[in-house]
Amino acid sequence: MSDFKSKLQHLSAEQIEALYEQYIGGEKIALLLERYAIDIAPSSLIKAFPPVPCAELECPYCEVSLYERRKSRSAHSWNDNLAYCPNCAHRHYFPGRNQWQRACACQPCLAARERARQAKAIEQRQRIQSHWSLAKHQPVPLHALSITRQLQLLAMLAIRMDAQSECILAAEKTLGDARVSPSLSMDSSILLALHEDQILLVDPDSPLDAFSDDPTPKAWQNKVRWIANVSLDGHQRAALGPLYRTLHKALSNGPQAHWRDEIAAAIELLCNEEVCAYIATRSEEHGLPFEARKKAAQVAAQLLEVHPVRHIWSLANTAVRGALSFVARAQVSKLHAANTIPGSMLSMSERAIREQWQFTLSGYDTHAPRSGFSQALFDVLLQQDDHGLCRTVRDYIADLPGQADANGSTLFCAMCGSNLVHVQAGPRETIVNCKDCLARTVVST
Repeated sequence: MSDFKSKLQHLSAEQIEALYEQYIGGEKIALLLERYAIDIAPSSLIKAFPPVPCAELECPYCEVSLYERRKSRSAHSWNDNLAYCPNCAHRHYFPGRNQWQRACACQPCLAARERARQAKAIEQRQRIQSHWSLAKHQPVPLHALSITRQLQLLAMLAIRMDAQSECILAAEKTLGDARVSPSLSMDSSILLALHEDQILLVDPDSPLDAFSDDPTPKAWQNKVRWIANVSLDGHQRAALGPLYRTLHKALSNGPQAHWRDEIAAAIELLCNEEVCAYIATRSEEHGLPFEARKKAAQVAAQLLEVHPVRHIWSLANTAVRGALSFVARAQVSKLHAANTIPGSMLSMSERAIREQWQFTLSGYDTHAPRSGFSQALFDVLLQQDDHGLCRTVRDYIADLPGQADANGSTLFCAMCGSNLVHVQAGPRETIVNCKDCLARTVVST
């Protein structure tokens, strides 16, 4: 018995209840202490009252009734939501009595919650394994991949490959400033394209928080790991190391004539994204909320017809500084000023052509991290020493292999893809003779 509770041991149960009713009723505590001959400090009287048993609650471990402390007449005490076991450390918190919902921290309750958590995790993992099972998908032969998918896969492997775990890391786990593409939106589109073609599969062993807790678990794209579903022999999924080396070696052989259209589209898309991402990055560094993304893409397409990427970056730097000056000079909003950047770049481009500007290397772009897709396209496949930054898009495309007929379409061998062909043009048909495999193809005109 505590020292406080011993102060009321000379009173009967009926007297204690009468004392409590008078206490709650508001009588002066000093008079109550004198009336009932209680030797205790007035502020400690509430602590001396015995707890009230909760008939509807029982300790799940001791199998005895839980008790609730008496409420004092102060307002805050009525928000207490605790019942306790007199024998052990178990606590029961009544729901809804106040805004704070707590859980018992006794060792048996902690152990029970841990068992429940583990059981739920096992059940969730089973649902994930069932829905995202790798066995449902046959590996895709490497030779069946288009050149665009090969470039995207090489970029993904170069940036996010974890050869030790045989998986491709989640986007949020990418280290430092390594990038698959110039922008997060392009990263997402590349990942989605590879997943839709079953070249990359969701790793069902990814952390549980990478999936939703639905009956059909969704995979969060930035959190989940990925498995490369590509085979080198046509049967088994290739390990990441051999896959990367084989893919790198194949692309290092240079572009094929029948890839011309795809490569040209990849060059245009990548260079446009390089420009748009650079504008957004430089604007963000200066606190400009750049939202004219669609307009920037249109302007970038126009500029890339006459300028290399590096020159357009220089125009972007000047336009960003002009926007900052516009904010200070005209007292316009930063959003308004940022929206003028694409138009400013277009105007400066016209002046640059008219006045024959000599562009110099900007200090801002010397340390810009290059993306994996840029390296795969310009370094590995096209083997350009300037990394695709110093010539116009038209120049890069003009260097692609392929012979054009009179109508401007590219001719190559339909059997082996070689561009080493001899063309015999007739009034109704064109004959393509391959110098590599000696195949003869007739093309209707």
